[in-house]
Amino acid sequence: MKLSQLNAFKAVIECQTVTAAAERLNLSQPAVSRLLSGLEQRLGFDLFLRKGNRLVLSDEGQAFYLEVAKVFEAVTGLDHAADSIRSHRFGSLNIAAMPLLSNAFLPRILATFLKDSSRMKVGFKTYRSEDVIRRVQSQTTDIGFAFVDEYLAGVKAQKVECECVCLLPAQSPLARRNVIDIYDIAGQLLIRHEKDVTQRRIDALLRRYDLTTIEHIEVSFASTAAALVREGVGIAITDPFTAHMASEHKDVVMRPLVFSLPFEFDILYPALKPVHRHAEQFIEQFLLLADEMDIHLKIGPIRDLDEADMGPGHR
Repeated sequence: MKLSQLNAFKAVIECQTVTAAAERLNLSQPAVSRLLSGLEQRLGFDLFLRKGNRLVLSDEGQAFYLEVAKVFEAVTGLDHAADSIRSHRFGSLNIAAMPLLSNAFLPRILATFLKDSSRMKVGFKTYRSEDVIRRVQSQTTDIGFAFVDEYLAGVKAQKVECECVCLLPAQSPLARRNVIDIYDIAGQLLIRHEKDVTQRRIDALLRRYDLTTIEHIEVSFASTAAALVREGVGIAITDPFTAHMASEHKDVVMRPLVFSLPFEFDILYPALKPVHRHAEQFIEQFLLLADEMDIHLKIGPIRDLDEADMGPGHR
């Protein structure tokens, strides 16, 4: 059957007369009648019953119209899809991220990103860094966020560097300070991060100045440390992304550190194909949100993470 026949059938139903349907379609009345007749011959049943001067849908015609309506709805959907593709709001993006960023910071970026890409299909998965890396290496993930400390074939990366900050309960006496020094931390209940390079650097600084903290609590995730600070349990030194999100709560304040305590991670891309254009747009939103939060980032160039390309100072 022809689309012109279906279009004539739909027009007659909606306009209620062949004459009105012909005017809508810019055809003659006999032409519309021939299209209907040809469709009925193709189907093998009558679509309309004539009652006086009116055409009334037969039971078979009613059932067939429901199917025809689905066809035209699908065609309309194609128009919308084409419009989305033209305006770059259609497509897919697969993201894999370590918990530190996926728990709060990246979801906010994704929410903003999807406002301009409402038809985008997004896979947003949380893994430990080693699993993020494997998924990027498989070339099935468009963008990853992870800690990297090894040579990696099949992966491109951008190193991101920023400074850690201190999270404090709003009622803490330290909250009255504008900045936090290593001496201010001494004697405080410091929420520790297990197996964390930042924690090792803090421990080294404390040993250097012969200082100690109260070490009652150790956590796996920065978000857990932030939640404990909010409950007034202790203080935490953590990445600025977690800290800024946590400090939006009235019971938490964030303060910069007098001393430098770098925080580093990598943005990863599959090396065997071009960087996905939606991944580029997502990273633009990442940088914009960091700037809005006054998180100062140092972004390195995209590089291959193979043995020949990684410098001796790379973590």
